[in-house]
Amino acid sequence: MPPETDSFLFPVMNALAAFRAVASLGSVSAAAQALGTSQSSLSRHVQNLEAHLNCPLFLRRNRRMELTAAGQQLFATVDAGLGAISQKAQELQRQQGPGEIRIRCGHGFAQFWMLQHYPRLQRSFPQLQINLSVGPLGVRPEDGVPDLDVRLGPHPDPEWHSDLLIPEDICLAASPALVEKHGLTAAGLQDLTRLPLLHLDRGEYGILWFGSFFERFGVPYQPDPSTLFFNSYPHVVYAAIEGRGIGMIWRGLDDGALDSGELVELPGTALRTENGYFLTCRKAISQEPEVLRVRRWLINACARGGPPRRLP
Repeated sequence: MPPETDSFLFPVMNALAAFRAVASLGSVSAAAQALGTSQSSLSRHVQNLEAHLNCPLFLRRNRRMELTAAGQQLFATVDAGLGAISQKAQELQRQQGPGEIRIRCGHGFAQFWMLQHYPRLQRSFPQLQINLSVGPLGVRPEDGVPDLDVRLGPHPDPEWHSDLLIPEDICLAASPALVEKHGLTAAGLQDLTRLPLLHLDRGEYGILWFGSFFERFGVPYQPDPSTLFFNSYPHVVYAAIEGRGIGMIWRGLDDGALDSGELVELPGTALRTENGYFLTCRKAISQEPEVLRVRRWLINACARGGPPRRLP
């Protein structure tokens, strides 16, 4: 398209960045914390964008923001475009000299772990500019190449090194009201397959999904064609808290809902695998002093008070 068509975007360029952050993290408060701005400012940007496009982009549900059909269409394009621009700008900046570490992670890890630790990480390395980018699960070429990539499963490329950060330690959980309504404390696994299940994927990322979960217990399951799939893990957690169905919840990545009682673990549904979130890094830079120090910091922070892990 010719450059003059960009005039349509001039009034809402900041709003598009705000929209991307809110859509990625599922809430205005989490997006404001990630961007270092106020919730009122982000809300105003999103409202201005909706007015500019003359259509709603979010369904506002208590603690989270869920994309409408129009919002999902816009997010797919905006996330890819702004992600590529951001990564390329960071690459150019890095070429001018040392002092920057780029970390990429997915929505769930960002909201339920990274945003809680990010301020302390920055304070621990005052000499470094630590840039965090958040996007969908998996590695996408348009995002560029981060220095450290938090991904599900080890990196398949032999030129990358992978360290386990958080193991896949999951359970099925539901709100107390849903547990009481359906008598879930005494329900069998076969009974659960007939109840609303809050899906994130169909196993595309190599982690457990409801199909592979029930398969491990010898229970056949196929999602109904009308089954609702969410576009990020935080949406699954908050939908479970709201009582909309049963979620597959990672321990320690649940916004404290299991400890607070907002979610109740269903008996007999705990599983732990050798998979999980891995911190991956190109071997070519893995031993650079600053990269090595940040790697060590992240790995030990995820150990949750356990003994420090020694890096190769």
